[in-house]
Amino acid sequence: MSRFRSVLALALLAGLSIATMGQAASSSTVEFAADFYQINPSGAETGGKIFIAKDMVRTEMIQNGQQLVQIVDTKNHLTRMIVPAQRAYMEQQGAGPQPGSAQQGEGGEVNPCQGMKGAQCKQLGKEDVGGRSTVKWEIVVEQQGNSMKSIQWIDEERGVALRQEMPNGQQMELKMVGKEEMEGRSVEKWEMEMVQPNKSPQKSYRWFEPELNVILREEFPGGFVRGMRNIRVGAQDPGLFEVPAGFQKITPQQ
Repeated sequence: MSRFRSVLALALLAGLSIATMGQAASSSTVEFAADFYQINPSGAETGGKIFIAKDMVRTEMIQNGQQLVQIVDTKNHLTRMIVPAQRAYMEQQGAGPQPGSAQQGEGGEVNPCQGMKGAQCKQLGKEDVGGRSTVKWEIVVEQQGNSMKSIQWIDEERGVALRQEMPNGQQMELKMVGKEEMEGRSVEKWEMEMVQPNKSPQKSYRWFEPELNVILREEFPGGFVRGMRNIRVGAQDPGLFEVPAGFQKITPQQ
């Protein structure tokens, strides 16, 4: 593999580690920039910068001495990974929210099947979950000739799944446990509990900022942490979300 392709393959792998951060911020209606960080269980910290505009997310980080830039176009479901030192970039289709997560649709309706290929959703009515109003959905996903059915309860205010039940007995429950101050902003603290058959329940935590509509911090089982700090609210330069002129587009060989 040539150096071009080696570096760009590394960029795509690094993109996996920062993609979720970008997706978590992609629904923000307020433009801002921030520093993001990731702390592994040993306490080692890495990070970079993130820029949020309407339907666009730019993240910058250093990986093995190379600057990497990821630009996610959530409207057109496109991710670009750029290596400035090589004056080259790659593209990937399919950028956007993770499959199975509820998304705001047209007219304000939240439908967990939106953006999911081979999925059908049936609304089963409204129910109260932990004191919050939710819409109950049955979700059937067809993949390779097999059907998988799950049930989700979508919070009407926040548009996130407060509960999910899978046919194998796996369950997820999300609940707000309080309000706190973080980075000088008022945030909601949420607890997520995952239950799997024959395994101990695992809990993770996230701190959600309603004004920016983003998660400022997440803590996972095992000690992995990621989040944002030094938030700077304001309009972002459109040029941040474009590939610089003269950069070569690379198509990886399969």
